[in-house]
Amino acid sequence: MEEKSIVVKTGIEGFDDIIGGGFSPGTCILLITAPRIETHLFCLEYIYRGIVKNEPGLIITMNYSPEDLKVKALRYGWILARGEEKRILRWVDGYSLNAKKDVKSTEIIKRIGGSIALSDLTIGMSDAQRAFHQVSEYYRFVFDSLSTLFIYNDPNTIYRFLRVVIPKLRVSGGIGFFLLGEGMHDSQIEMTLRYMMDGTIQITNDLEIKIMSLPNPSPIKTARLILEKRGFMVQYGKE
Repeated sequence: MEEKSIVVKTGIEGFDDIIGGGFSPGTCILLITAPRIETHLFCLEYIYRGIVKNEPGLIITMNYSPEDLKVKALRYGWILARGEEKRILRWVDGYSLNAKKDVKSTEIIKRIGGSIALSDLTIGMSDAQRAFHQVSEYYRFVFDSLSTLFIYNDPNTIYRFLRVVIPKLRVSGGIGFFLLGEGMHDSQIEMTLRYMMDGTIQITNDLEIKIMSLPNPSPIKTARLILEKRGFMVQYGKE
């Protein structure tokens, strides 16, 4: 008997319309982003919309502390602490220790020694995956960002790292985004990453969304991201 595939809606207004209704568990998307805070906020809302439906979420942050991101999210009514209280939100923090912040690891937040601590990063992700496996068949994740890893590591080292973590994300039911800074890397790096992922979406400096590839092709190829008081909405028209 053929299993019915699960499609998980992101919950971001209008976004599911342009990605074919949602993503299936085990989907890893390369999100190529301009250097704007809105792209990080988009990822926070993606995780938050899962939390309100009791879907676990994992945030790997290399550029901000979890504490800073929780404050940014709160401005839009996204109370990420609720996910922590329910034990369905976990963090891998690759920023705070390098920034000399006086913080320690907890059950919810694993602090690692920055972008070169790839073994600790892998362990932190695996710990979250094991915890989520007890409560859900799938979970959301955001990896922000791959560009920070490429700054401090040889590209081949990052490719080897991804060949370990991407299969684990797929098998464990992860659904989410690997961020990559637009224009920061040569074309060979970008194309290699696109080959490794299940799809690629770009958010430009003008907050235009470009669908470059998806697991299930969508007839909508471009849209616009708009940030309102309580979150994002995606506007699109017929081509």
